[in-house]
Amino acid sequence: MKTILLSTAAGALLFSGIYANTGEAEEVTADKEAVTMEERTGANTQEEMDIIQDQIPSGNESVQVVEDNPHKRILFIGDDANQKKYKTIFIKETSRLKIIDLNGGQIFNEII
Repeated sequence: MKTILLSTAAGALLFSGIYANTGEAEEVTADKEAVTMEERTGANTQEEMDIIQDQIPSGNESVQVVEDNPHKRILFIGDDANQKKYKTIFIKETSRLKIIDLNGGQIFNEII
């Protein structure tokens, strides 16, 4: 179950912000330099997803990327019926990850 969550979230993160007409996972920056998605999101993406998987019980496979910009990434995580159960907020400048149970409040708030 956790692998499905990780692969779904990773896939969503890889395809958000990519120019589809290039056929490659690259983004063109303001100075016309091509940047791959791995370079843009940084090494914290994998660490962020590992912590999310550790904090959220299995059975939550639906991942919706609400916002992914240079400052923060917001995800909604839900079950198979697409019911939103958790919200994650990752502040990129400080590497702070917050995980909120929508029915029970904040369950994680630390710098990773």
